[in-house]
Amino acid sequence: MVASGTEATAGELNPAFADGTVLGKRYVDEEVGVELLCSKAGQGTLAVGERSLVLKNAKPLPTSD
Repeated sequence: MVASGTEATAGELNPAFADGTVLGKRYVDEEVGVELLCSKAGQGTLAVGERSLVLKNAKPLPTSD
């Protein structure tokens, strides 16, 4: 990850963090309390330290009767 407005340089992808990210999806780490919105898809996995962030589940919409 890089800060917005910062130019990124390509590095070597760690196979342990190669699950990828999906554009427009939110990733969370409940232990740290961080939630990120993916603004650019990629091959790397978002992580905090050595722990990968997980894809946040969408809230179910209420049924209409």
